[in-house]
Amino acid sequence: MPIWLVELAVKSESSDVTVGLLASVVLLSAAIGCAAGADTRFKTLPLAAAAVACCGVSGAAMVQTISTTVLFVGAGIVGLSLGLVLALPLSRSLTDTSIVRMIGNGMAIGCAASFVLLMGIHVTELSLLPHLALLTVIQVILLLRKLPVQNKSSVRHFNWKQDISLLPFFICMGAYWAFLEVFSVELNLGSLSDWLAGSLLLSGLGSYLAGIIPNRLSLYAGVFGLLLAAFAGGLTYLSKSELLIGATILINAFGLFLFFPLYLDRTDAPATGMARYLLGFAMGGVLGSFSIAVGGYPALAAAVAVSGLIAVPAMTRLRSNSDIPEF
Repeated sequence: MPIWLVELAVKSESSDVTVGLLASVVLLSAAIGCAAGADTRFKTLPLAAAAVACCGVSGAAMVQTISTTVLFVGAGIVGLSLGLVLALPLSRSLTDTSIVRMIGNGMAIGCAASFVLLMGIHVTELSLLPHLALLTVIQVILLLRKLPVQNKSSVRHFNWKQDISLLPFFICMGAYWAFLEVFSVELNLGSLSDWLAGSLLLSGLGSYLAGIIPNRLSLYAGVFGLLLAAFAGGLTYLSKSELLIGATILINAFGLFLFFPLYLDRTDAPATGMARYLLGFAMGGVLGSFSIAVGGYPALAAAVAVSGLIAVPAMTRLRSNSDIPEF
């Protein structure tokens, strides 16, 4: 996401501040789309949304300049469309006999594909936007297939209050990932791009492990991943060397993606759980800026670590959807 947002900002001759605002717009609109897409009664909506996203990304890839207004409106529309598309597999997973395995494997494949794409872009020095446009075309083709009918008894109602105390953790994770490059530059360490690329592999490993962990151990694994992500994230912003920062980034990525599929399995519905997660990430830049302004990076480190402790009771209260019988 940071790479193609920067490419868009270059086309509109925008500042770094614009990149941050664009990220928030995309994530907020994706959260809205994911929440709305949890209602699967509108069968053609995901396909229409995929077509809109395809047109938006393809148009951005082909034009040389984009006005700031068009950029933000387009980011909102594409983000909303992607959220609607994302809600489809998450909603369908409720009919799967192993929800967490389906989500974990899907996220692991996504992380691995992202790593391959990132390495290809790095080696060839080509623009990322045309490749993303090609992926959106493939997405439209896949959605043209006949989808299985969802069991109505598997649809669960949207409940913001069920795991709202996890929101601080999601916000702090958004803040954590938003300021890594800025923190590294301030320490005169340069870019962390290699470590961030490696984090995709660790993220995929965490997601895969989440999918194969026995159900009786899923709660413990989820709490372990949550705390690992929180404390590794806090340690990152207390570190002074590139090696320690890089190592904690890898640990955070592994813990976060070990936790995330297990969290989605325990929320009211995976699509709405994803919506809350995206909403938190979108708010991360605001919290991170406030923490740094008040107490510098140690304050951000403390906020990230404490958010993990706050989230543990909420995680233990959520019941696994894999334990809920279908009728």
